[in-house]
Amino acid sequence: MLMQSPASSEAELLQSSGQATSFGPDQYVLDWMVDHRTDTWTAVMKAITTLGNTVTLFVVATVVTAAFAFARKGRLALFVGLGSAVGSLLMVALKELFSRDRPPMPERMIDLSSHSFPSGHAMCSTVVFGLIAVALYQASPWVQSHMWILLFAPLLALSIGISRVYLGAHWMTDVLAGWILGALYVAGATWITFRPGPAEQPDSLAAQQASADTPQNIRTDPPQGPPDKS
Repeated sequence: MLMQSPASSEAELLQSSGQATSFGPDQYVLDWMVDHRTDTWTAVMKAITTLGNTVTLFVVATVVTAAFAFARKGRLALFVGLGSAVGSLLMVALKELFSRDRPPMPERMIDLSSHSFPSGHAMCSTVVFGLIAVALYQASPWVQSHMWILLFAPLLALSIGISRVYLGAHWMTDVLAGWILGALYVAGATWITFRPGPAEQPDSLAAQQASADTPQNIRTDPPQGPPDKS
């Protein structure tokens, strides 16, 4: 039988306790959440976290995409549907790239097998609800005049991310990264989809052409000829 060195045993102990994968204030925030858990808050956080799971976000994105397609707003339907799908694939790729371990089981209230960084709930809720908010703004004059309603998108994403830390499913930095990456993704998708096209012609060139097309007899140039001496 091979004997394990003390150094390897200590490393495995640290990893099993979650200290090996925490970063900065991650452990402090997780410990604070654990110390302040109550039955009421746990029930609330478990309800909130379901709003950001894969099934819920898939159903929401599909229904909104279908609604825009039915309203013959194909551009907005593609923006929400394709944007949500690509955002989800990007999240999975980042998890595999970083392969960060989740917080340990004594603190983690949910049994999960996937990697921790970035938080899929935080990132994908930011992406899906953010894309929907942008699409509603583009489609509805009522939303444009009542922009406060768009605050529901970031508030939902913030609540879902906090629930993941409370339940011990993610480190704090997982959630922060999910929010930031999701917001950057929505901003990039919005710019690509709705960026203004190039102007047909500059103002100065348009003015010159308008002047050239104006008949000579109706221009306001001063009259030619000798001055009136009378």
